[in-house]
Amino acid sequence: MGRHGGGFSLAREQLGDTIRDAGPTASGAPEPPGQGISGFRHFLSDLDTLPLEQRFKVDGDDPLKSDESRTRLRGLMERLARRMRVAPVWENGRGPLENSDIPAGYTYLLQLVAHDLVQTSFPISELENTATGVRNDRAYRLKLDTIYGGGPEVCPLAYEARPKAARSRLRLGGGGVNSEDPVEMNPKGRDIARVACPWDPNSQPQRLTDVLIADQRNDDHAILSQLTTLFHHLHNGLLAKLAQPMAGTTDSDTAATDKAFLCARGAATLIYRNIIRRDVMRRVLNRRIYSRYNVDQPHLLSASSAHPLSRGSLIPLEFTHAAFRFGHAMVRDSYQINPDNAFPLGAVLRATSYSAPGSMPLHRKWIASWSQFFDVPGRPRPQSSMRISPHFSGQLYDRSLFPPIAANGAWGLAYKDLMSAAFAGLWSVNSLVDEIRSRQPALVGSDRLLEDRGYRVAQLRAWLEQNRDELTDADIQTLADEPPLSFYILFEAAMGPDDPVKQGKTLGVLGSIIVAEVIFGAMLEGRMPDETSASSLKDSLSRLSSRIYTTNRLDFVPELESMGDLVPFIADIANLQHADPTFL
Repeated sequence: MGRHGGGFSLAREQLGDTIRDAGPTASGAPEPPGQGISGFRHFLSDLDTLPLEQRFKVDGDDPLKSDESRTRLRGLMERLARRMRVAPVWENGRGPLENSDIPAGYTYLLQLVAHDLVQTSFPISELENTATGVRNDRAYRLKLDTIYGGGPEVCPLAYEARPKAARSRLRLGGGGVNSEDPVEMNPKGRDIARVACPWDPNSQPQRLTDVLIADQRNDDHAILSQLTTLFHHLHNGLLAKLAQPMAGTTDSDTAATDKAFLCARGAATLIYRNIIRRDVMRRVLNRRIYSRYNVDQPHLLSASSAHPLSRGSLIPLEFTHAAFRFGHAMVRDSYQINPDNAFPLGAVLRATSYSAPGSMPLHRKWIASWSQFFDVPGRPRPQSSMRISPHFSGQLYDRSLFPPIAANGAWGLAYKDLMSAAFAGLWSVNSLVDEIRSRQPALVGSDRLLEDRGYRVAQLRAWLEQNRDELTDADIQTLADEPPLSFYILFEAAMGPDDPVKQGKTLGVLGSIIVAEVIFGAMLEGRMPDETSASSLKDSLSRLSSRIYTTNRLDFVPELESMGDLVPFIADIANLQHADPTFL
């Protein structure tokens, strides 16, 4: 019998997980077909399928009701996606395209957060039919399951094997000598672990086709795999501190390993959640909305809905298919990975075991210097993300990276986002604004775009008419009256406050409400036993350690409220201050 099987259930208890897995009904039987997408729900609704009067429509009708309707939808979304290729003009042509308030690394931290909220059996963005057995299997949200998986016994491949001892360290890889890297990295372990599949007859030792991490999606591109490596270093560094023998302890080696693992995982999760709350959300949300939700017991709009806990724990499609895709607009055309190496976005996206197994592990030119991505104290200003608007990098229209969903169809990430949202049957913007107004009028009344539909239509029309490309007058009328939610989230961010300098710097009010409801709601519903938003991180860590050890063994952890705080801390505990390639 292994230690972390007990460790798995114990870890869940320690992390405060009490909800059942999303998906099957209480009887254990699969959910019947036609009941929506398993593991998801609609925002502020108990219905699996919204009534037509509340859903996004094209020309006042269901865009999915017939082949002719779907053809009209595809053409309209293709033309809108082309319009989104036109770069915005900020501050009457005097403002930068970049957003200096959000360094570039947050784009990909948001992607990691998305993976920690949703794990589907198939990428929903690839589907035009949601009734295909796709489900969300992520039941424990914002608990770093995307890094830890189910723990060492449930997901052993993500953990280092130790002779006659329980697994507890997360795997790391890379750093050896090869033709491109004649100088060995010091220390090694600057990449995720990668292997050639021994059972694949087509596999070759020099082609590392598989990754040994808990969530395979975290090798989606080079920056995300490096960010995953960063969290592996955080866990292993905490574990090394906690594994040091305690005077007077009578624990067996197995018990000591279990305790150290649980405490390290709990500490890493508390740090991560604290940074989401105090850093990530502070940067991306509308300031007023952030202040409303960043409290110990936020009043959630969804709390006035009648859905039971098991439905409240499901993720809204309006979040996954619209609001939280705003990060796609933040993507840069190129990235400075470290002081000596910059790469175009396409190269970053192709640097994976799936796309380039013969070039793995990542060579030193791909090893991230984190001060390039986050504002680390004492270091030069990092590269910025792009301002949030209905505009994507031209490289996100690359057909080889984002091929057509259907044969002979359009391609590119903007089109895929628009189409997957349309096929998910999301709220229409107008109906969703009315629903929020009915629950909390002040949220809508303070924002002219939401409060005044005539003004909203006029502003949308003006934007669509500029650089209209192939959009017809009928297209513009349709989209101004009934904008797709995923597009509108980006549009309202670009419209922003009256001050042009602040436009595109955060989400707008509607996007902020949806994101805040889900993120703060997930942290409230799945609150860890030692966690309150009002207490300091050090207080939470002290309570965690005292429950496991009866004494505070985490007093070496400072208040970490931002990624700029976290990166130097990891360098310290993982002995990476003088790493080659440079860590900071």
